[in-house]
Amino acid sequence: MFGLLNFSGSCWVNACLQSVLRIPNVQERYTDGTHDPTNPIDMALYKIWSSKGDGLKEFFDAVRTEMMPAGQGIGDSHELLVYLCDKLPFLDKLCRFKVADSIQCKSCKKKELKEDMVTEFSLSSSGPSSPISDCIMNTMTPHEIPDWTCETCKEKGCTKQQLIGSFPQVMVFHMVSTQASVNYSSILMLNKIHYALLSVCCYNGSHWWSYGRNKVGESWYTLDDTRVEEHGPKEFPLSNRMRLLIYYRLNN
Repeated sequence: MFGLLNFSGSCWVNACLQSVLRIPNVQERYTDGTHDPTNPIDMALYKIWSSKGDGLKEFFDAVRTEMMPAGQGIGDSHELLVYLCDKLPFLDKLCRFKVADSIQCKSCKKKELKEDMVTEFSLSSSGPSSPISDCIMNTMTPHEIPDWTCETCKEKGCTKQQLIGSFPQVMVFHMVSTQASVNYSSILMLNKIHYALLSVCCYNGSHWWSYGRNKVGESWYTLDDTRVEEHGPKEFPLSNRMRLLIYYRLNN
């Protein structure tokens, strides 16, 4: 584990990078030198990993846009992660999975399925410390939309349900509400598939930081810019400031 320097409020960049660097496939890519030399973001991440911290300025230059002022101002770790998935095909492949909205008209009972591919699962909570399993089930519970209009019978009202159609190697959860929190766990089961938590990205309203571990059973670390603090493997970093969770699939 190594820390990252803060340049002009770049804690949001550091928290995102520390979270991504906990993924085993990412570590193997940069340890083995199998990155893409034609991709400036991939090259910058390789330099950061291999040098244990250098290469941030090259990374800033590679990702900086008007909407993402990396190295020049305040940004959002979640938005950076989405951007990295868009620019790094290998990371996108690890995180991308299939979802679908199942919609049924209440009047004529016609059903339709709208499929999509996404790189994260959005979590919302109605109160403090809601179990993550409840948040996932609530998102997938059928609910009525009274102002929806059926294209066939022209009547209003439908039942809509979100479905997960595939389960990626890396499951990213994004907390969309800042007024509530989720009680997450170190091991998560989805459709009989076990996922292990590798990283937690947090935000307190002015500062980003992360918690991470390299392997299941190893020590957890606080990764806060240059501050790297090791904890025991059983010191689970449960935080009501969580904004991103990165889980890794353990079985096929």
